[in-house]
Amino acid sequence: MDLSRHSQLTQLRYSYFAVPVIYILGALWLPAATLWIGWLGWVGVNWYRIQSAVLKQGYWVILQSFGLHLALNLAAFASVWGASIFNRGGLFNSAGDGDDFFYMLALGLLALVLLVIGMIWPLVKLVKGYQALMNSHKDCTEGSSVDCNKKACADIKEHKNEAV
Repeated sequence: MDLSRHSQLTQLRYSYFAVPVIYILGALWLPAATLWIGWLGWVGVNWYRIQSAVLKQGYWVILQSFGLHLALNLAAFASVWGASIFNRGGLFNSAGDGDDFFYMLALGLLALVLLVIGMIWPLVKLVKGYQALMNSHKDCTEGSSVDCNKKACADIKEHKNEAV
């Protein structure tokens, strides 16, 4: 499929729809998470070369959601690493130190919570960003009284009749 002949809005939509696919594939098979590298390259190049403020904002939301996903997963990894420090034989070890077990348990649960939030929060941010993008696209194409960037409206109107 040659994406260069599609409109900039269509390429942005493909970028939004690729995120859940990569999330699911990365969760099911860890090596599939390397798809993030190619996807980030695609989004970064498109964000850099796009001139429309509305579409640039759409790509910016995608980049922010990936940053949020990465930050929360790194925090979960740090929590697991911290929990591994307190892994000295469990609750009833020879030293009689039950505190280590509770620290390990608390940091492990924190890691689990961070992983769950790291999967849900960026997707919610993407859905809200996509809805805002489509609303601004609708406002620009319908010629409503909403003050939008004239160049962005011209780009969107140019590709209004394209079947997506």
